[in-house]
Amino acid sequence: MNKQKILIVDDEPAALEDIVKCFIDSQEPFELFQALDGEKAFQIALKVQPDLVLADWEMPVMDGLQLIGKMQTVETLRDIPVIMITGYMLLPGDLKTAMSVGAVDYIRKPIEKTELLARTKTMLRISTANKTIRKQEEERLLIKLEHQNKEIAIAALHLANYQKRNEELLIEMKKLIPYLNKEGNEIIRKIIINNKSNYENDFLNVFESQFRDIHAGFYERLDFLHPDLTPTEKKICTFLKMNLNTKEIATLLISTPATVEVTRSRIRKKIGLEHFQSLTEYIAGI
Repeated sequence: MNKQKILIVDDEPAALEDIVKCFIDSQEPFELFQALDGEKAFQIALKVQPDLVLADWEMPVMDGLQLIGKMQTVETLRDIPVIMITGYMLLPGDLKTAMSVGAVDYIRKPIEKTELLARTKTMLRISTANKTIRKQEEERLLIKLEHQNKEIAIAALHLANYQKRNEELLIEMKKLIPYLNKEGNEIIRKIIINNKSNYENDFLNVFESQFRDIHAGFYERLDFLHPDLTPTEKKICTFLKMNLNTKEIATLLISTPATVEVTRSRIRKKIGLEHFQSLTEYIAGI
């Protein structure tokens, strides 16, 4: 069983030592980390990802409230509960301020061992339960996303196969051109142009609306990160976001797998990926 990690922050070495001693004497299976100011605590938090932070309110360099505020800016830290420890800021307004910033509880100095352990264990139980709920929700959303991606992909592949049959029919129609007059040739030319235009419009209807609903902000983030991608390259990125393979992408683009691979290589170069980095995984993270 992995030990739960507790980061303790206090600028008074004696106070810090007293808190650490309380946990050690309790013989609870905790892994303890220490810091004398908020900035050092923040760097430790980034590295070890603690399950709980106990932070003194008034500290040099970065106080407890500033530490909470900075943790809120980092996705991997914002859900870590922080209990404030204070011997001075005890007025209702002070405690309300701490809670509004993001503190989940507070402990008054001088610290009483029984209270410290009770509040710590309670908050760790709540935090563990919240993590489990978040993980279940993330898994549920992932399953839903995969299902929606599959539905779009199936619809698009049906559309592409329909277009392929149309293309085959148009090839046969082109064989009639030598036997037709000028007016007949013009009719076939318009059919070919309209067929291509209709497919492109249908393609946009399938992906631009449904894909945006499922992956809100993807196109905007892609444009911001890589504004030099061409429309075709962006389409391929869309398909990669849906985890489609090269053959499926080629079918949708009425192209060949070799052509898609060339375009993928060009995308990798523009993005600046190393040879060991996966383009699909990179696009999935956008």
